[in-house]
Amino acid sequence: MRTTTSRVAAYLRISLFLLISSVGYADSYLDVLMKLKSSMVGPNSSALQDWEPSSSPSAHCSFAGVTCDQDSRVVSLNVSFRPLFGTIPQEIGLLNNLVNLTISNANLTGRLPLEMANLKSLKVLNISGNGFQDYFPGQIVVGMTELEVLDAFNNNFTGPLPVEIVSLKNLKHLSFGGNYFSGEIPESYSEIQSLEYLGLNGIGLNGTAPAFLSLLKNLREMYIGYFNTYTGGIPPEFGTLSKLRVLDMASCNISGEIPASLSQLKLLDALFLQMNKLTGHIHPELSGLISLTQLDLSLNCLTGEVPESFSALKNLSLVQLFKNNLRGPFPSFVGDYPNLEVLQVWGNNFTGELPENLGRNRKLLLLDVSSNQIEGKIPRDLCKGERLKSLILMQNLFSGPIPEELGACESLTKFRAMKNQLNGTIPAGIFNLPLLKMIELDHNLLSGEIPENLSISDSLNQLKVAYNNIAGKIPPSIGNLTNLNVLSLQNNRFNGELPEEMFNLKVISLINVSSNNISGEIPTSISGCISLTTVDFSRNSLSGEIPKAISQLRDLSILNLSRNQLTGPIPTDMQDMMSLTTLDLSYNNLNGEVPSGGHFPAFDEASFAGNPNLCLPRNVTCLPSIYSAQHSHASSFSTSKLLITAMALVSALLIVE
Repeated sequence: MRTTTSRVAAYLRISLFLLISSVGYADSYLDVLMKLKSSMVGPNSSALQDWEPSSSPSAHCSFAGVTCDQDSRVVSLNVSFRPLFGTIPQEIGLLNNLVNLTISNANLTGRLPLEMANLKSLKVLNISGNGFQDYFPGQIVVGMTELEVLDAFNNNFTGPLPVEIVSLKNLKHLSFGGNYFSGEIPESYSEIQSLEYLGLNGIGLNGTAPAFLSLLKNLREMYIGYFNTYTGGIPPEFGTLSKLRVLDMASCNISGEIPASLSQLKLLDALFLQMNKLTGHIHPELSGLISLTQLDLSLNCLTGEVPESFSALKNLSLVQLFKNNLRGPFPSFVGDYPNLEVLQVWGNNFTGELPENLGRNRKLLLLDVSSNQIEGKIPRDLCKGERLKSLILMQNLFSGPIPEELGACESLTKFRAMKNQLNGTIPAGIFNLPLLKMIELDHNLLSGEIPENLSISDSLNQLKVAYNNIAGKIPPSIGNLTNLNVLSLQNNRFNGELPEEMFNLKVISLINVSSNNISGEIPTSISGCISLTTVDFSRNSLSGEIPKAISQLRDLSILNLSRNQLTGPIPTDMQDMMSLTTLDLSYNNLNGEVPSGGHFPAFDEASFAGNPNLCLPRNVTCLPSIYSAQHSHASSFSTSKLLITAMALVSALLIVE
């Protein structure tokens, strides 16, 4: 090891001497920066345009991202968030007065030059958000004894984590996350006693969960999850990290119970343990995490109830417990959390009712309690703070009407309450909320009508109220929903005709109004819905012919017009609808021959059943009947001609006489 280090040091001394010799030292900073620009700025980039040659000895100090001291020496270089698309050249080693080198999110690639080892005055080295590759050259930091920040997050470094950083006695911030390192966390990392921030997340590490990191007593934030794969559980020793504010071990394969010792972390602000294999009950002692504002235990195998002692966690703003096996009454105390913004507990077995005061803190942004067994009414004050964006209540046992207050929740973007037992009329205001993208109220007991006057909206994308008892006409103002993609109204009691305006929706892909009492004809304007892929008008009382214009729907793959009162022939041009894979025209009064081109030969005969006057191409029995009909018509015509001729002759004889 010493021999290797000596060789590297000798190489660096020679390299530095040659570099200095090639640059006139009086104007070296300007020349060095120009060489940096030449290498870092790729051929397709226009960055660093103000870095231009000059005769002024301090011109370089006015370059963008460059800071000099009183002697015009470059002490800081920050060229972050610029599209450079180049590489760092070896000349970087000549800027040996640098205290801050920050080149973040600049699309740089290649390897880090070993000449960076000459930057011994550095306190901040931030190269995050680039595409640097190969091993991280640990030897470059050995001489950076003043280094406090080393941030190499989100690059393409590979190989083992560098052990040389252990020598950095002033290092406070270390981030190697978002790379492609391998192996285990070196146990020697526990010697970096100055460390306050450790980011080793998302880099593909393995081994036993690193209990030795509990020796880092100054640690405030620890991110060691995501795409790391540890064996064992959360080290109970982590409970001794008294200064810890963030513990993130999400998605790193840990198992077992959450150790009660974590309750000793009185300053812990965020605990992220989601997407693991954690089991057992949630220990009541964890209510000792009195500073906790964010708790995510989702996507685990936790069981039991939420401890009543969690009512003490008054600082919580985010609670995510979804996709576990939790049960018992819904924890009513969450309604008393004064700072609660996000609550997601879907995919458990909670029972009981939501607390009536939920939302009264005026801060609620997102509530998702879907796929539980929660009953009772929807609390009226969920949007009292006018901040609620997403309300997801589907697949529960909610009953009673939808609160009128939700019809005035102008912040709402998503309302999903399908598969409950909600009744009454949908508040008219819900259909006109300015930001609402999704209304899903399928499979309830809702009644009333869709309001006649729907506002012009380019936000609503899905309107789904199928399987209810909604009546009345489909309002023509449905055409005002210009961005509507899905319209699902089936299995209700709608009546009247299909409004022409409905077919002005240019981006709609699915219309389903089946199993209603719709009458009248299918408007020819349906051809204007060029994005349609699915149309289901079945089980209504539609009459008239199938409009020929329907063949212009080139993306239509599913068409169901069955069980109506349609008449006339099937438009021949429908055989040119090459996207059509499912067709059902059964039980109408269609006649004539079924088209024989396109996908029609592949459609089952059941698609045309119940149309006695319809002739299938494979049905030979309908050919004689057509012939017989034609023959009968011809015979009748001949008989008529003979009769007329005979009468004419008789008349002529009578006149002669």
